[in-house]
Amino acid sequence: DPPYSCCVGVCTTCRAKLRSGKASMEEREGLSDAEIEEGYILTCQAHPLSDDVDLVFE
Repeated sequence: DPPYSCCVGVCTTCRAKLRSGKASMEEREGLSDAEIEEGYILTCQAHPLSDDVDLVFE
């Protein structure tokens, strides 16, 4: 099971790095602009925008 805690995009327990595909996030308060540019997403807030999404929990 993927890690999670707050489910509202603040705690970053669900942070993962998007390796391929596209996703959007409704809330991103827990991530810095630099983390987003590096490909990190909050899986509790992310919605896939492509058919093939590959991510890794670090």
